[in-house]
Parts: sequence; C-alpha cells; structure tokens
Amino acid sequence: RVNEVFEGFISGVTSFGFFVELKEYFVEGLVHVTTLTDDYYTFLEKEHTLEGETTKKSFRPGKEVLVRITGVDLERRRIEMALQEEEKKKPSRTRPRKRKTAVRRRRR
Repeated sequence: RVNEVFEGFISGVTSFGFFVELKEYFVEGLVHVTTLTDDYYTFLEKEHTLEGETTKKSFRPGKEVLVRITGVDLERRRIEMALQEEEKKKPSRTRPRKRKTAVRRRRR
C-alpha cells in the first residue's frame, strides 16, 4: 500500500526518527528524521522527544499523526513512512451555541 495515508500514533522516538504504529493494521514503521524537512530536530533523550529548533514542534510517544507509506522492504521486514503534511489535529469539541430565548413573565 505504498503512497497511501494512514492514521497512527508514535510508539517510540530515537535520535534518527520515530516509529509509528498504524491504528488499522497494527504494524509499525519508521519516519526517518531526514524526511522532516520543516525544521532541524534534536533528540531529547530524557523526554523521549524529537523537538524542532525553530518551530518547537515536538514528536513524543502517544502523539497521533498522519503518515504516508513511502516504501516497504519485505526482506528486512521494514516499512518506511513520511509525515503527511501536518500532525493529525484532534477535532474541536466545542458545543454548539445555545440559542438565547427571552422569557417574559406577566405581572400579576
């Protein structure tokens, strides 16, 4: 399924990238740090995080992301992935506005 986009979550972070587990298929692949071209990312070992120097964008275990499969190596049993545009954004959970209604009371 090369070039298809999937939802997943970061399962591990290393100095050379992060591993993403796909929600639908329970397989894991690597997003290599060289594919993250929007910033220079530094590995923060104590926090298990990759953090962008200028954008301060971070990738840590548990974060939901959208990834595109860029390659599959069947011999080595490896899946290569790239971050799809932006991280997956959680839908806003704002409540619809309640309609204000005036209640008129009659004087007695």
